[in-house]
Amino acid sequence: MTRIFILLFLWIGVVFANNPSVEKFAWPDGVSLLQFMETAGIPASVYYDLDKEDQELAAEVRAGVECQILRDPAGRVSQLLIPVSEELQIHIYRDKFGTFRFVYTPIVYEENSYSLGIQIESSPYQDIIKATGNAALANEFMLVFKNEVNFKKLQKGDRLVILYEQKTRLGKPFGGVNITAGMIEENKKPKSLYFFDDKYYDRSGKKVESFLLITPLVYTRISSYFTPKRFHPILKRYRAHLGVDYAAPKGTKVNAAGAGKISFVGRKNGYGNTVEINHGGGISTLYAHLSGFASGTKAGVSVKQGQLIAYVGSTGLSSGPHLHFGLYKNKQAIDPLKVVKIEKTNVISAEELKFKALVKDMDARMAAAKDGSKNPAKFENYESLITIN
Repeated sequence: MTRIFILLFLWIGVVFANNPSVEKFAWPDGVSLLQFMETAGIPASVYYDLDKEDQELAAEVRAGVECQILRDPAGRVSQLLIPVSEELQIHIYRDKFGTFRFVYTPIVYEENSYSLGIQIESSPYQDIIKATGNAALANEFMLVFKNEVNFKKLQKGDRLVILYEQKTRLGKPFGGVNITAGMIEENKKPKSLYFFDDKYYDRSGKKVESFLLITPLVYTRISSYFTPKRFHPILKRYRAHLGVDYAAPKGTKVNAAGAGKISFVGRKNGYGNTVEINHGGGISTLYAHLSGFASGTKAGVSVKQGQLIAYVGSTGLSSGPHLHFGLYKNKQAIDPLKVVKIEKTNVISAEELKFKALVKDMDARMAAAKDGSKNPAKFENYESLITIN
């Protein structure tokens, strides 16, 4: 941590000393918002004056996220923009009196629909990146189709088609990718999936799980639901809650929602005692406000689904014992309640006509995109972000 702090101090002091323009940087791994503020000369009171909800949300700053900083000609920080989700960012700025202010503001982005049709030369993952320069799209395609296709049986010359929605910010991909439909040939035999009612279905209407998680504890009630962005009409500011809060007595067992490897154990600002698990495929989970950790819960340890990892508590910024459970896909928070306890079912009869109409429309679009004539322009390499190892 000392090495990180020294590097962070040198980076802030030297990079911007003679450059008053806006600069981009990747949020450094292992550095909290409070540590960053202290090194940047921003009073800690700016953080501590926030209410509990806003302080807790600040714990969502993820390593590697692209941030922006503006310094005045004297080298002092004038503004900071730090995304905490796809929808909201922290905005720290000096007002006209020179006092620092801390608010959450919406992130401005564009969202467009694209289609991609390519021939497989090496692997779907590598070929998608080669054609688009978009690793998020490649990751999402592999996640969606991983249980539907045997990638080892693919042959050179098989084709794939993807219809998807992508946000862009400052001219480059931003946040996650939503695949609305996709097709891949497995030894010339096509397999298609369709996004309908927040879930994926095959052509017959059978629901598909791209990943499966279980509820991590026996809880009393859900005390707070996932909310990516809302404007509080009375407080006149933006709020968000990037997880689900399960109320339960202190000491209630907390289990791993899925198999994976523990990536973090320790205190995490407003989240208090926290465990994070990497499940592979860009999926990770977070368990916060814990009273303590189970024996053997350490970073780098592999866990099984349902394995005891910790106990419910009220550490950090918590008004009572509960588990804050967060789910992330490619470092972006998503609603856990949309993916836990998924069971294979078919499209219900009342929705069949809508689903069939969607399949017909998506099939026509994929057929038009299959030859690659509608492929998007490739995202080329942009200027490197300043990173701290």
